[in-house]
Amino acid sequence: MAKQTINIGSSADDGTGTTIRAGGDLINDNFNEIYTELGDGSALAITSKTQTLTNKTINGPDNTITNIANASLAGSIANAKLANSNVTIGSTAVNLGATATTFSGITSLQTETLTNASGNLLVASATNITEFRGDGSSVEGQIQLNCHANSHGQILKAQPHSESVTNTMLLPKGSNSTLVSEIATQTLTNKTIGVGQVTCNTRNATGDGSTVAFTVTNGMTVNNVLVFVNGVFQRPTTDYSVSGTTLTFGSAPIAADVITIKEL
Repeated sequence: MAKQTINIGSSADDGTGTTIRAGGDLINDNFNEIYTELGDGSALAITSKTQTLTNKTINGPDNTITNIANASLAGSIANAKLANSNVTIGSTAVNLGATATTFSGITSLQTETLTNASGNLLVASATNITEFRGDGSSVEGQIQLNCHANSHGQILKAQPHSESVTNTMLLPKGSNSTLVSEIATQTLTNKTIGVGQVTCNTRNATGDGSTVAFTVTNGMTVNNVLVFVNGVFQRPTTDYSVSGTTLTFGSAPIAADVITIKEL
């Protein structure tokens, strides 16, 4: 509505001006429009007072919202529409486009769930590779998988920069399985190991006709120690036994016998 003006006539009391009743109606119309535009129709939204605004549209290029404390963002924002605009959060520029939303420079993002339209977490890129990067100086990229109580977890970690390796590790085929550790005691089944791929510790000794005990590495058993006397394979348990760090022959090799002990 355009502003309505009371006609005051050409001169005092000339009878050409707006009547008192009609003038009051014009005044009411003007104030009603002001109260509607600047409030809720019955109260004004005065900046010095706490006010609740509803059904308002803030035009981004013409307005700036600053100094919003974190505590003020603790509630929920429902049915909010921010599209085709550049918004600055702290020192971070955020573009909220109509078809794509891009966040850059966010150092912490906390959320209960992160899903796509089908309800599953989806990570897509041109290379189909999702990177977990190091800090640029000393810490490698890592992923921690927690237990159900989140009280502890296991970390997948890249080799250090000094190794200078880029490779691919394929997950095992077949049914459920456990990855093999370099240091854990584990039993391998249905595996084929080429002879040239087996690395063993070899010990050499010479018989003297009386010595039956020879040193081996602690933890060895007759199942992973091969013994040869003058090139002849000795039978485990029958010809020798292993306990702790000692391999014991059933009878002493004679003098000058060449003894070869291979620890697998």
